[in-house]
Formats: sequence, C-alpha cells, structure tokens
Amino acid sequence: MKETPNLKILLCEPNQRVLSRLVTWIEAMGEDVNATTDGINALELFKVELPNILITSQDLKNMGGVELVEEVKKIVPNQAVVMMLSEDDTIFKRAIDLQVDKYLNKPVEATQLFHIVEDLAKEKLWHQEFRTQKRVLQDYKDAIDLSFSVSRHDKEGNIIYVNDLFCISTGLRHVDAMKGILNPLHNDNEDMNLVWDALNTDLIYRDRQVFKFQDNSERIIDVTAVALVDESDTVYEYLVFTDDVTKIINATRKAKNQEIDKRLTKINHIKELHKIKDSFLTIFTHELKTPLNSIINFSQYIAKHLEKETFEKKDRLVSQVKEINHSGYYMLHMITNLIEAMKLKSTKIILEIIEMDLNASTNSLIQSKFVQYTQKEIVNKFDTEIMVFTDELRIVQIIENLLSNAVKNAVQKIEVSIREDDEMFIIEIEDDGAGFRDVRNVFNLFEQADSNSMTRESEGVGTGLFIVKQLCDRMGYSIKLLSSKELGGARVLVQGKRDIR
Repeated sequence: MKETPNLKILLCEPNQRVLSRLVTWIEAMGEDVNATTDGINALELFKVELPNILITSQDLKNMGGVELVEEVKKIVPNQAVVMMLSEDDTIFKRAIDLQVDKYLNKPVEATQLFHIVEDLAKEKLWHQEFRTQKRVLQDYKDAIDLSFSVSRHDKEGNIIYVNDLFCISTGLRHVDAMKGILNPLHNDNEDMNLVWDALNTDLIYRDRQVFKFQDNSERIIDVTAVALVDESDTVYEYLVFTDDVTKIINATRKAKNQEIDKRLTKINHIKELHKIKDSFLTIFTHELKTPLNSIINFSQYIAKHLEKETFEKKDRLVSQVKEINHSGYYMLHMITNLIEAMKLKSTKIILEIIEMDLNASTNSLIQSKFVQYTQKEIVNKFDTEIMVFTDELRIVQIIENLLSNAVKNAVQKIEVSIREDDEMFIIEIEDDGAGFRDVRNVFNLFEQADSNSMTRESEGVGTGLFIVKQLCDRMGYSIKLLSSKELGGARVLVQGKRDIR
C-alpha cells in the first residue's frame, strides 16, 4: 500500500523515447506526471502545475536544464529538483550552486528512479508535517498570548520572560515585570514551601495568591505553574499562567455584603413588626381580662340569685345567663392562652416541680371546666392513681388545651385515658370529630386563625396546640398527632418521664 500521497512530477527529457519510458515508470509508481522535451514549455507547465518534484536533463530544446532550474528557483526557492546527467556533462558545479537535491546518471535505471522519488516524497511529507506542526504551535502560542498572562521562570523561579498581557493585566511596565515585582514563585505574602512542594512533587501548582504592595493595595491572582522537564526528567524551566481576579473578587464581595445588608435590614424590620405586634397583643389581651372577669363574676351572681326566685320564663333567663357565663369563660381561656403564647415566645419558663396525682388533677379539671359547659360526653378511662414529679400548673395547662381542642372539634364523644409504663406516663385524648387534615403546621402559632391553612374546621385562634408543643418541648415530653381508630377523629398522645427532676 502506498504510504505517501500522490506527487505531482514534471519530467523534462529531449529524447522522446527515453521520455516515454520514464513516464511509464513514474506512472507505475502511482504518481501524477507531466512530461515535455522543451525547456520553455517546461517553465510554463511549472508555473501552472507547481509540481512537487522537477526531474530534468540538461540538453532540452530552446532552454537548457540548468537555465530551467535557475528560473524555477526564482519562483519556488526550495523546489525539489533532480538532475539527469551524462558522463560528459560539465554543468555539475552549476547544479550544486543551484542546490539541486538529487542526481540521476544516464541511462536512468527504473530502481534508481524509484528510490530517488520515494526519498523525495518522504522528505516532502516530513517538511509538510513540520510546517503544519510549526503553524499549529504558533497558533497555540498566539491564542495563549491573547488569553493568558504568561511568564517564564528559570530553575530558581526568577522571571526570564513575560508576555504583553502579563504587563497589561498587572499594570506593570515590562522592565518592572522582569524585576519580579509580581512573581508567583517568589511571593513574600504567601507560604512558598507549599508552592515548591507542589512543583517538585506533581510538577504543577494551582492556587490563588494575594500580593501586597507598598501603597497597601492588594491584587488577587489565580496562578497555574507548570514545571517543564527535559528527556532525563530534569526540570529546566517553569511556565506560569496568571489571571488577575481582584476586580471580580471585590465585586463579588461587594454584592455579597449588599445582599447580607439587605437581609439584615429585612430581618430587623420583621423583628420590629413582631415586637410591635406582640406588644399590641399583650396590652390588648391584658385590657380584655378585666371586663371579662366582671362579666363572668356578675353572670355567676345573677344566675345564682335567679335560681332562688319564682317568675315566668325563669328557666329561659337562667339558661341565657349561664350562656353568657360560659362564653365569658371561653373568651377568657382564649385570651389567657394568647398571653401565655406571647410569654412562651419571648421568655424562658421556670418549672416548679412537685409531686402530684396526675389522674386526680385531670379529673378535677374535667369536672370544673368542661362537664358543666358542654353537652358532649367526656369519658374518663383512668388507671389507679399515677404519681408524678412535674410542674402541676404546666401539665394541667397541656391537658386543658388538649381537652379544649377535642371538645371544640368532637361531634359527641371524647375519651381521656392516663396510664403508666415503667418510668413513663402516657396521656391519650381521642374524639369523634373530623381529625387533623395537616399535621405539619398544626403547632404553629395562630395556625387555626388563617383560613387558608386551617387544619381543623373549628373555633379558636390557634394558640392551644402551640402552647402544648412549647410546654412539651421544654418539659422533655413527646407529643404525637394520630387518627383515632376507635372514634374516627383525632388521637393525641403525650408521653414523658414520671420524674423530670
């Protein structure tokens, strides 16, 4: 198989018979050939075809071979030329002066012709590859010079070359750059041991360096340094690519600081709004407690004395007064919860631990605050007395809010059970209501008050379960919201240690 591309050959020989034989041989090699016996015609053919190889005899018609070569060299100085010489030719010295590449003795042998053409073809291919590689390398160099700041360093790291972009990007004159005012391999502001360890170990170093100047200015430079080695793997030079990223870094920092400032301003604004809201709610709810207590006390007094009297529509009037009393208690409970929620948000509670009967306290709570105010059935499923060490006020608060939630949402029935398990107690409250639709946000403050995020369709402002969760967390109790298999509504479990001292 032919390894080299087809060559264009111009063959010049005055003897037509010899010319035909040579043409046949060259075509047998697979090369493209133009042939002529005339020197002037050969020059015109050369100008048109620009052959890779010119093979010529001396005694051509109208122009000698040497004269032809002289004219050809004027057009293509490095043209490949083969001279066919007879024994009596006297132009050998002139041929040498014209830098003729090869010579053939007449009569020409086919093998000799083949070897000379093959040698010239290989030389042509090598020169072609060399020129191509040289052009590619030059293109690479031009691209690098246009894109990167480049410096070359000797084995000690001293700068021996910088390109134009190095001076432009650093703002240094060429003479100052060559002095090493900004030298990534000799930077007093960095730990150079790390740089040279990387170059000696991996032959490459990549990092970001900071350069400080006498005027206290700083430049932030991205550095890539590569060690160049010879055939014996000995480092003879370092090539360093640098990129000044000072403006980019400063712009990024500025944008980040501005974003932080915006966020802090927003956070402070939100905190101020919450503070104003909490202050308003606290003052408002405290102011409501006084008239509500009056309503509750007066309604109790009226109901008590009405029951002693005898007159028409007495029962209806007593019922209405009791409803006023119940509504007052309900509003007072909501306001008390609201105040408690504000306290839990902003202050740390102090627990007062005492020993108490959990069952007795729960039963007392049910009888005093729920049974007389609701028509719904509350079933106690208590074990024997369960003594615990805890804050009585806070655990009663938990149970009261869970019961209030169950009473508000139940259709007809609520079940309350308390049991102990080793060192733990478990409070379980179930109802036959609709259950929880979304347990993810139910413990958020005011969740019930937002109609777009209601978890249960019921009365209330959404403080009860928030208080329960806050108190459970601070007392080390766990709380779970489930579905009641028995009643079909909600099922709430509170579990904790019987002794939290």
